[in-house]
Amino acid sequence: MSLAADLLLGIGVLLLGIGGLGLSRFRDSYSRLQAAGVGDLGGALLVVAGAALRASRAWEVGILGLLGLLLLFTGPVATHAVAKGAFLRRHAPREER
Repeated sequence: MSLAADLLLGIGVLLLGIGGLGLSRFRDSYSRLQAAGVGDLGGALLVVAGAALRASRAWEVGILGLLGLLLLFTGPVATHAVAKGAFLRRHAPREER
């Protein structure tokens, strides 16, 4: 069980790092939203799952499950709100050079 937890935690941290790298590397806000949304949500859920496997008490697993549900529902809503704000401000994607 510890190996599976360590594997999930490692992959989650790797995805979070890739999402952060995507935020600094991509040029326009829509590409940044894609990198942040996929990398951060997937990475955070894997970290929560790895922490749940390491948890020793049932209430810790329950709280981590609620945290995972909160992340699952609020991440896409926040990404959509930022994208809608960029669209309403007529923020056009940058052309590749």
